[in-house]
Amino acid sequence: MKDGEGMGRKHVWSFILSKLAAAGTLFTVFVIIIIKNKAGLYQVSEAARLPYLWWLVYGYAVIYSILAELILFKFFPKAKVGIRMVVYGAGGFAPFVVLIFDPVYIAISGLIGSVCALFFYAADSLYGRTKIMSAVAALCIPAVLLVFAWGDFTETRQWREVWTDSSYEVSFAYFNGEKAVPIPIKKGETALLTYSWTMKNGGYGVRFTDVLQVPGDRPEKNKIRIRVPESGVATLVLTGDHAEGTFRMEWNAE
Repeated sequence: MKDGEGMGRKHVWSFILSKLAAAGTLFTVFVIIIIKNKAGLYQVSEAARLPYLWWLVYGYAVIYSILAELILFKFFPKAKVGIRMVVYGAGGFAPFVVLIFDPVYIAISGLIGSVCALFFYAADSLYGRTKIMSAVAALCIPAVLLVFAWGDFTETRQWREVWTDSSYEVSFAYFNGEKAVPIPIKKGETALLTYSWTMKNGGYGVRFTDVLQVPGDRPEKNKIRIRVPESGVATLVLTGDHAEGTFRMEWNAE
């Protein structure tokens, strides 16, 4: 292999790694913004699982940046920083022109997108000068994000469950994350579930998976009539956001 070919390949890899490193850095900033003051391992995990962030940062941002650089190299090889900033800023603005039809929201979203695009450009330029940091960031940041995305970071303290033939109750001093609770109803059976929360602080929620709401049944507050599918699986998922309190559920088979 000629020296020129080797140097060319190294340049291409360095070029790609700096883009991936910039994407990872931008993704990390988005995660920090999303979790705000409610920082916790579970909140980080939730943010890392958002598919649109992966598509936006590692899909659109990286691809646009590569295409923009190739076009600039082909037609404007001596383009200065100011021109590159305009090109990147336009890339941050463009998606909202297509996806949003309200001029006010286009302006606001486009401005935010342009700021993010310029941050990506600045990070890319910085990583392009430090090849070792570029390689480390390009490989390590997505690896850490995937660990958070696929890991279980639910935290509980003093989690106490009480089961009976027709009820389930749990109390907790601290609950941050989600817990899956199996519903003991036979497959194909219909049941009315009534549930309630008694909370001292924190956020909370509940959702059902692998169950079918009875057609035509009018939903009521804290009540749902469900039918377990033929798979025989019915699950209640409790979610807590730095919560403390009690959850209780009762069911009556029909």
